[in-house]
Amino acid sequence: MKHYRLKMSICGALLAVFVALGVFLGVWFFAADYSEFDNAAHAEEPLPDLSDGFVPQGLSAWPTGEAFGGYTVAVSGYYKDAPSRVYLLGGGKADFFTVERDGKALKTHFGGIAATENYLYLTSGNEILRVSVAEAVSAAKTGGAAAVHDGFDAGMGLAFCSISEGKLYVGEFYRAGNYETDESHHIEHMGAENRALVYRYALADSDGSIVESETPEAVFSVRGLVQGIAVEGGNVYFSCSWGLADSTLERHEAPAAPIGTFSVNGSDVPLYFFGSETLRAARTVPCMSEGIFLKEGRLHVLFESACNKYKTFVRRKTKETVSLPLDFFA
Repeated sequence: MKHYRLKMSICGALLAVFVALGVFLGVWFFAADYSEFDNAAHAEEPLPDLSDGFVPQGLSAWPTGEAFGGYTVAVSGYYKDAPSRVYLLGGGKADFFTVERDGKALKTHFGGIAATENYLYLTSGNEILRVSVAEAVSAAKTGGAAAVHDGFDAGMGLAFCSISEGKLYVGEFYRAGNYETDESHHIEHMGAENRALVYRYALADSDGSIVESETPEAVFSVRGLVQGIAVEGGNVYFSCSWGLADSTLERHEAPAAPIGTFSVNGSDVPLYFFGSETLRAARTVPCMSEGIFLKEGRLHVLFESACNKYKTFVRRKTKETVSLPLDFFA
């Protein structure tokens, strides 16, 4: 009888665990409410090759016109066991190219991407790389490779980038325990602390050279989990996400004045702090938001949730780029 009671107790405990797990999974997969996002969002470009192992990371607008292949957006990302790719999407096309340096295809994260009419910029490890747009369009027609034109080491791990109004923004990703940053990047201000940085570089207007100087003209102190940045006028938008949790899209008002300086390459660069005092809107959206860009009054957002690596576990698989009106962040 004692063994019977013990067996029944174990069975009861296991049943309770399975019921609790079932309730949790039911809530996890079916109770999420993204109605505000769904009502505002517009599907843009379908993401290719997600089932073949492509993991999308960076998103950029693409120059308009037939000279640029008739595409509308560029998406960068990686494969587990193959060279990283850049996809050019739009006009019913989804073409790709790889990037080579010294004849070898790169296999890095390709977390950030940003394009001008002359050059495409990619973040690869600590480096900002520059690729000819003309060569990229030519390579995409055949699935070939474009060569790295040049680049330089920014001195920190780079997860994202964007271009706005003649400025190039590149930034690092912080998450405690997984993606730590240098202690000098941990900035305290008014009782709050940020642990990641964004560098802002001035681009040369004459030829679109990579930057006027390898020393940034401004440094932003930002929160952890930032996956993408977009800037327009006095507004700065951040795409923030990690794992299966809901993402957050934030709109900040650019700080009016620096809080001090930050030393880069031996120069004291103005340092701006983004925190609760600059935050104007924070919107919950589905998980795994990545790169973002602004165009014609809409914020375009990339998600990695539908790729093979994650799709089994996520509750919302976003298989295309999405755009949101800016009044979503009012």
